[in-house]
Amino acid sequence: MIKALFDLPLDMANKSVDDAFEGCRDQMRELVIRNYLQQELNSSTHFATVWKTAIDKVNSTKSELNKTQAAAIYVYTLGGQKQVYQLFNNACRNGKNNYINGSFQFYSLYFFLTDAIQYLKSNNPFCLTSYRRTKVAFKTDVLNQEIRFGSFTSSSLLQNLSHFGHKSCFIIHTCFGAEVYNYSSLKTHEKEVLIPPYEVFKVTKSEQKDPWCDVEYELQSTRKRSDLNCVIAEEIL
Repeated sequence: MIKALFDLPLDMANKSVDDAFEGCRDQMRELVIRNYLQQELNSSTHFATVWKTAIDKVNSTKSELNKTQAAAIYVYTLGGQKQVYQLFNNACRNGKNNYINGSFQFYSLYFFLTDAIQYLKSNNPFCLTSYRRTKVAFKTDVLNQEIRFGSFTSSSLLQNLSHFGHKSCFIIHTCFGAEVYNYSSLKTHEKEVLIPPYEVFKVTKSEQKDPWCDVEYELQSTRKRSDLNCVIAEEIL
C-alpha cells in the first residue's frame, strides 16, 4: 500500500458523480438499457466478463431485486482479479465533468447500483448505524462540518472487521444507505451497508487515539445533495 503524503480530505466532494435520478428514474433506466449498457460492455472486455458472471449468478438465485439491480451489487462487491469497484469509485470521485459531457465510463453500473440501493431503502426506510474502517489518514479538523464520501462507500453493521484497518474509522448514522449483504459476492459475513454518494453527513465527533482506531469520526446523516440530478436523462424528459 502506498502511503499518502498528505491527509486525505473530508469535504463535500464537489467534483464527484452524485446523480440521484429523482424524477427521472424510468427515463434513465430506458436510456441505460437502450444505449449505455451495451456500449460499456463493448468497450471493456473486463467489465463485460464480470457483468456476465454477475448475471449468471443472479439468474440462479431468488431475489427481491430485479436482475440488473442484483447484478450491480454483485459486480461492485467482487474482489480479486475480477474487481471493478476501485476503478469505478475513482471514476465517481472526480468524474462530474465526464458525467456531464458523456465520457463517464460507468453510466450503467452507477444507475443500476443507485436503483438497487433506493429500492432496498424503500422497503426498509429506517436509518442504520454502520461502521467503516480504513488504512488511510483523513483530515481531522472537520468537527461540525458537512461532508460526502464522493463515491459509493462500503460499511458494515459489524464494528470488529479489523482487517480493513485501524488508521481512520467511522461510525456512520446513514438514512440513505442500504443493507446489501444478501446480494453481495461476499455473502452475509461482512453485513455490508452501501452508502450512496449523494448522502450528506455532519461530522459530530473527531477523536484521536480511540481504543478501536487511531482516529474515530462519527457522522450523522442530514440530507441528500445531488448536483447532477437527472442531468443525463433530461435529453429524453
